Amino acid sequence: MSMSKKTKVGPVTRATPTIRKPKGSDVAKVTVTRSTTTAMKGSSLWSGSPALQTANAAWNAAADAIEKNAKSIADLRSQLAVLEAAQVGLRLDWDVSTKHMTGVVAVVAAGSPDHVAELGYDVLTRVGTGPLTAPVGLSTALGTAAGQARLSWHRGNARHGFIVQHASDVTNVATYSAQLPCTKSKYTLVGAPSLTVVHFRVAAVDPSSSTGMSPWSDWVACTVR
Repeated sequence: MSMSKKTKVGPVTRATPTIRKPKGSDVAKVTVTRSTTTAMKGSSLWSGSPALQTANAAWNAAADAIEKNAKSIADLRSQLAVLEAAQVGLRLDWDVSTKHMTGVVAVVAAGSPDHVAELGYDVLTRVGTGPLTAPVGLSTALGTAAGQARLSWHRGNARHGFIVQHASDVTNVATYSAQLPCTKSKYTLVGAPSLTVVHFRVAAVDPSSSTGMSPWSDWVACTVR
């Protein structure tokens, strides 16, 4: 008959206190202090241990300080959020006021650079582009239907549109069409007789010019379908 061997477990000679509850956050630190204090006060060892009570008072004071400071931090963060939101509106108000102030300065200075500088502002200088030159890059193509001819060119610095003119004979002014306004840098002639040659030229609208327009481009020819 075999006998099983029993493992003997020795008695615990000395217990070491520890806290396994979460204590990583400020809230957890305060919570574990409060709950452990409640357990200690219910112990038979509490009333007879002044050292326990003194240490516990210091522990709770530290928890109270963390709790109070955390509340102050939360309150300040809330106030900061309100102030930051208000700052957005204040910046917009400043932008509007600045534009108004700049407008008043412009009126008071009456266009004088010296007065603008005297009032503490920088002077904005605008340099004109000068008279426009004749449009360049003219090219022609057949239209999609009979009697059509297409013309295109480079826009360049023109900002006010163009004037197009066509003629069947560039040496005969009587064949010139009226000056046709055009907002885009392309034009399509319709209704021309098939198999005829049409000549085109373009000028840019130029308000700064005494004639109201740039010089004419060279003539370009296109055979109508």
